[in-house]
Amino acid sequence: MRKYISAACFILAFPALSPAQEARVLSFAGSVEVKADRDVEWAPAEKNMEIKEGGAVRTGADGAAMVLMPNKAKVWMRENSGLEIEQRKTLASRLSLLFGRMKVRVPHLMRKERFEVRTPSAVCAVRGTEFTVDATPEGAMDIKVLYGEVKLNFTVPPVKGKSEIHLPQGQFLSLAEKGKPARQALLTKEQEYRALENWHPGLDPRERMAGIAEKENSRAQIKEFAKTTTGAEQQVKAFINTAKESDLEAGRTLNDVHGNLVRVEQRLIRPDPQTLQFVNIVKRPTYANYSYSSSMSNTYGFKYNYGGAITNRLDMFQVNLAFDRALPQRIEEWPSFFNDNTIKPSYMTTVAANRTDASNIFFVAEGWKYEAARDELINNIRVVKPAEALNSANDQDVIITGVLTGAAAIAGLNKISKLEITDAGSGALNYTGTGLAGSVGASVVWAQRETAGGNLVAGYDRDANDVGSDQLWRFSADPYLIGGSGGAKIWLARESYVIGNSGNIRNTADFTSSGSDPFAILKENAAQVLMYIKQNIGATTPNTVDRVNDYAFGVGNTRNIDLVFIPDLAVAAIQRMLPAITELGN
Repeated sequence: MRKYISAACFILAFPALSPAQEARVLSFAGSVEVKADRDVEWAPAEKNMEIKEGGAVRTGADGAAMVLMPNKAKVWMRENSGLEIEQRKTLASRLSLLFGRMKVRVPHLMRKERFEVRTPSAVCAVRGTEFTVDATPEGAMDIKVLYGEVKLNFTVPPVKGKSEIHLPQGQFLSLAEKGKPARQALLTKEQEYRALENWHPGLDPRERMAGIAEKENSRAQIKEFAKTTTGAEQQVKAFINTAKESDLEAGRTLNDVHGNLVRVEQRLIRPDPQTLQFVNIVKRPTYANYSYSSSMSNTYGFKYNYGGAITNRLDMFQVNLAFDRALPQRIEEWPSFFNDNTIKPSYMTTVAANRTDASNIFFVAEGWKYEAARDELINNIRVVKPAEALNSANDQDVIITGVLTGAAAIAGLNKISKLEITDAGSGALNYTGTGLAGSVGASVVWAQRETAGGNLVAGYDRDANDVGSDQLWRFSADPYLIGGSGGAKIWLARESYVIGNSGNIRNTADFTSSGSDPFAILKENAAQVLMYIKQNIGATTPNTVDRVNDYAFGVGNTRNIDLVFIPDLAVAAIQRMLPAITELGN
């Protein structure tokens, strides 16, 4: 079975045929001098002063400057710094930091366009990147990558270590002397703050930190929420089978579609050498009660049915993917690993859960097992009945859903996430493997997508197009039969939205007409998905699903699962693995 890993490519513009424009001084403060060209003398800086190829900028002890490049890249210089425009062509820019400190923000470049920063000890190649550089004429250097990635080539290769280093976002590199080994590590909180602060010329220290203080205030709200959630982090660790530190982590604070403050955290880890685990954690200090009659849910959506407004809400989504051999330790080696035709998956599961109460967990899970005859992962009745003969009715998607209660709820959810379950008759389940044994409980069932005459039964599906709207939202529900054919019918219902960081529902035009950097667009948007298990009222489609009443599972009303997904971790993974993917393609 051949597997491919690919990255999406964005073509934003075509190269202009006109001569390259010049860099210019956008703003400055204090003592700043400029050489407008290679063959002219130094002169006091002026606003919008052009700097041609071979020109330079230098700041004094009280000086600071901001230089704008023709491709919209911005360069901030601190005091006692010297910068030369070493090369400036339409598709190639190279700056040389002779000494001092600067911050560079480079937008996503055009195809074949290069942007490099040279220091006395290395050349840094970047695209779609923000980073800071400190350098001395003798060759000492310090680089902090805030976004994107820096590919660094040493002009004097170290005696020990690589001559080329890929420095991903969230890391720094420190070099004490040319030819000596460099130190590479994660940014500390203090380092990150100093790099993220506003470098605009003329600001006092308090003004420089204003934006950071605002971000920290949002973080403080989430931290306070975490303090009031008893044992939240321990519960999270138990749920996600954490056995080592994350390979990748990402997070963002935003508002959801109902105006709730949300903190989303994502982790990619390996709980054991052969398994990858992605976890999306959604925390809310407060969660509002939504009226069925006050929004478009009255016509198309599904009522929220669980006890009014609540505090300290916790929802999670987990993907587990196991293989028949151990994964490489380094994430950069994964592309070549997955390109190996002999690699086979063992199983995959997705688990969505409302984890607000650790002893009362409402969840919806799906599982896939590898079937050699098809050479693929399959989700059908064999997930719970491995020896079952397949036909058109039972070769359909299976879900496992319900409410896990008591002290063993988290342990039970972990068993389900590993597919250590079998059918116990009439839709009930038994635990298998080590640890828990016996019946899962009457409030948890497995169900299979309903068919009629060998075809899937039509579900409920409404989106913005049905009301002539350009907004990106959809309400849908699919019918499932508990225990397969002949069982009671339930509906897996979903509300889906594409939202901005303020919780506003986005329109198609927000993406099709945007000229922003693709990575910037991804940082500004998220997806929200609400899931329910609804009753069946026996009417005909599209009113077959009861949009008001939840299916009870024998323990009273269920809850919704309210997930917010951000693309941040996927972007970080692509940026981290892109060099390896490129080499693989070559």
